[in-house]
Amino acid sequence: MDNHEGRDLVTAGGAQSASAPWRMSRAQVQRIARPKQGITVTVMTATEDVTARERDLYLGMLRILDSPEPTEPMRNVLETLVALSQAQRAYLELYRDSSAGDRRWSLSHGCSMSDEEQIRATTSRGIVTAAIASGTTVHTAFALLDERFAGAPSVKKQRLEAVLCVPLLGGVPGVLYLEGKRGAPPFSAEVIRIAEHVARFIGTAAQRAGAHRPPDAEDATRPFRERLRLEAVVGRSRALAHVLQQVELAAPLDVTVLITGPSGTGKTQIAHALHDNSKRRNGPFVELNCAAIPEGLFESELFGMMPGAFPGARRTPGKVEAAEGGTLFLDEIAEIPLTAQGKLLQLLQSKQYYALASPRVAKANVRIIAATNADLPQLVADKRFREDLLYRLNVITIRMPGLTERREDLGVLVDELLLRLASEHGLPQLRASPAFHVACEIMDWPGNVRQLRHRLEAALIRACHEAATWIEPRHLSESLQAPPERPASFHEATRQFQCELIRRVLKEVDWNVSEAALRLDLTRAHVYNLLKAFELKRDDKK
Repeated sequence: MDNHEGRDLVTAGGAQSASAPWRMSRAQVQRIARPKQGITVTVMTATEDVTARERDLYLGMLRILDSPEPTEPMRNVLETLVALSQAQRAYLELYRDSSAGDRRWSLSHGCSMSDEEQIRATTSRGIVTAAIASGTTVHTAFALLDERFAGAPSVKKQRLEAVLCVPLLGGVPGVLYLEGKRGAPPFSAEVIRIAEHVARFIGTAAQRAGAHRPPDAEDATRPFRERLRLEAVVGRSRALAHVLQQVELAAPLDVTVLITGPSGTGKTQIAHALHDNSKRRNGPFVELNCAAIPEGLFESELFGMMPGAFPGARRTPGKVEAAEGGTLFLDEIAEIPLTAQGKLLQLLQSKQYYALASPRVAKANVRIIAATNADLPQLVADKRFREDLLYRLNVITIRMPGLTERREDLGVLVDELLLRLASEHGLPQLRASPAFHVACEIMDWPGNVRQLRHRLEAALIRACHEAATWIEPRHLSESLQAPPERPASFHEATRQFQCELIRRVLKEVDWNVSEAALRLDLTRAHVYNLLKAFELKRDDKK
């Protein structure tokens, strides 16, 4: 054959090895025997080389399932994949849970330890997150000029060009990452297809081995769950454990507790936990949302009313009377009208109150728990909240953190809320995919658990409507769908990226070609050739 039709591969050894079962015709193979040394030289075409490497790759993937320790077979698979794709290096990473923030296991080929850390720093901020959140392959022909990843410091530092990141399938959180050589074209569609097959297989193998299951020992709330009744409180983070520590302290004491924190964080659940672990647990738990009661009806709603309060009025018990012997939870306490704040203060101080239009004082055997997301000291300064009432409410304060402070709770929150929602609506109990978990992890939740619940409710309904097996990111939000592919071909995109990169660097160095060549790690002659090829000229305008 003509040497220009393909590259040659020379291997030593007289027999075909099990890892390279090549088939060649007489016209394709030349053997030069050396009887004294027992050496045979085999020359292969480029097409056969690729076919043999693909065969080696798939045989290596099958060995993963047969091996009691899959590390070495996986390492061989990465090595073969790098050779097949002509990549610079490959990196495989599995995560302890679906947050993609806690690495459980990793393997690489062509990477030093520092290289792995650089890849991890690069991918954790964008590329891996994008791949897992969308559940699709992320391929960029030139990461340095890709607006999705160009801002990452590691991308700038390494001047990354072609990058391919494939999420592992089969229900396990992880990625397969390939990085192209400097100046090489983007990964071909065939390489992307092969990488996706490898990722699908490794993900399935890892799921069977249970490699993605998080250890139970990481539940920081476990000691408190062993001592307290906390059925409604979901999470395992240290931030939540700190809250439960305060619950354990305050629950047995018959004192007023003020629960603060952003809206939707679960303050009502903490109030229930205080009641369930107090000596009043057998009494009623009565909740009153102060923001939902019109100002003119607040006193009657809280304290009740007697006949004569207005024409046709009948005796109506209030929430204080309803909570007798138990707990009265006043949510959104900052919204209580000023006219009623004095009477609430009296209730806290003397455990006595007057029903509306009643001439007789009534005694109350209730514990008050209040909650707010407002800045009460600022409301006091604005003369909208009584300072003495604040002091009475603020005997013990428990602050409930927002989801931004306890992101490690998102995984268990998602799973628990989906179970509850499926039960409430009579829907199938679908599980969230790892990609869905990561999508929830990277999103901002200004409404905290309340907003998360509403979005999960909609996602569950959409998934059930599709008869889906898993709840995927597409069920959560249309904004998480994978971006549409560029209409330009890989080679066109590469030329555009290179042209823009050279123009940008030349502008930064005031068109000093020597300095630009140094920054781009190219020769001056190469830069001049690129200027000519891209027809770049210096702009005379300053």
